[in-house]
Amino acid sequence: MPAEGMEEPRRESLFRNRNVFLYCAITTFMLAIWSFSFGGTFDAYLLELARSQGRKDPNSFVGTVETIRGSIALVAALPLGYIADKVNRRRMLQCGALVATAGIAMLAKGIASDSVWLIYVGTATAALFMQIFSSCGTAFLTDCVPRERLTEALTVQQSLFLVGFSAGPIAQVVMVKFLGDTWRLRELHLILVAGFALWPLVLPGFFMLEPSPSEGSPRELREGLAASGGGSAAAAQAPEEESWKTQKACGLQKKWFVPVLIEVCSLITAIGAGMTVKFFPLFFKEEYGFEPIALNVLGAAYPLCIAVFVQLCRKVSEKFGRCQASIMWQACGIVCLFALWKAQPLPLVVALYIVRGSFMNAVAPLNTAIILDCVEDKYRGRWAAVQSISRFSWSGSAVIGGAIVDAHGYRYTFAITGLLYAAASLLYIPLVRLVPTQAAPPAAAAPADC
Repeated sequence: MPAEGMEEPRRESLFRNRNVFLYCAITTFMLAIWSFSFGGTFDAYLLELARSQGRKDPNSFVGTVETIRGSIALVAALPLGYIADKVNRRRMLQCGALVATAGIAMLAKGIASDSVWLIYVGTATAALFMQIFSSCGTAFLTDCVPRERLTEALTVQQSLFLVGFSAGPIAQVVMVKFLGDTWRLRELHLILVAGFALWPLVLPGFFMLEPSPSEGSPRELREGLAASGGGSAAAAQAPEEESWKTQKACGLQKKWFVPVLIEVCSLITAIGAGMTVKFFPLFFKEEYGFEPIALNVLGAAYPLCIAVFVQLCRKVSEKFGRCQASIMWQACGIVCLFALWKAQPLPLVVALYIVRGSFMNAVAPLNTAIILDCVEDKYRGRWAAVQSISRFSWSGSAVIGGAIVDAHGYRYTFAITGLLYAAASLLYIPLVRLVPTQAAPPAAAAPADC
């Protein structure tokens, strides 16, 4: 305890760590590019391309492209996760960046020439990069921060990602103002390819990363992020804080049972999301006549609101517990989705769409932090790969969602997704009793000044 009249020492900002700063900067700008050239406008481009080629099932074509992306994740997830635990994760990220460069080049050429096969190959190559990034990126980040600040690091990371994801639509609004607010293929070519042209600005960042503590770095990068003062107290309490993981539930130690149950819930949620989320931009385009500017404004507002809800969810988790906050947020999201199923006035539909997504997406950092709390450091790459398998179900169910939309309309999928979300939430409820409300001693849970 500090002496009376003295201020408690403040903790270092997460961004004082070079690797944390670079990793967050890379992914923020990378997601800005992805949202610019791979977001709702890309889906609209695929829909218009399918119609221009006389396809009778344009929504299914959109779902097929997404399924290719997810199939790569399914095939590559576990092998890449195993590799991420065996090799230098920093070098693996750098190799992945070169794969991304090849995928972006093929996608840019495919979009510019309306070449379906190049779009397929480019999508598959870019998906391979994203799987490499998913398998070792989060594991690399967690190598660089102390365990008691893991939830904080992941929520800050997620919020910055979402800010980056909103930047693409904002930039597109500016371009559309000059090119014309229309869905013609010629204008869509220019908009989408322009986003990919920014990749050379991001690529050097991968090669500026420093060795992490797991590489035996001569200076421990994460030591400076530990709480000033109180570090020894946290260490002394660590065995007691960790003891819950060795307790058993359904015959398994909680350190195995809890991550598995979270992943099962995530898998069910992802299956439902894939039927709906990919088609939300097309829902607004087709049912409410959104032009590119309106769709991009919506696309910019959506992740910014999620970023706010991520931080609110973290604050709630500090007071009530991570699983408690997660289940509350999920319940609110499910109610909003069922309301969206029946809502008709555009302002209400837009509000429900944004709030629903904000509630449902804000829980991801909490669940990731719980899993990484349970998992030994040497298995983090493999668990990151297991988590990415849910992306296959998300992408795989997109083709089912496209078929349902072509047969019954967009709203029909909202109800199906809501039921799957509800089933996942019911399975999640036992975690409220299984996982402690605090991941670390209260003294180590203060937010960073960043």
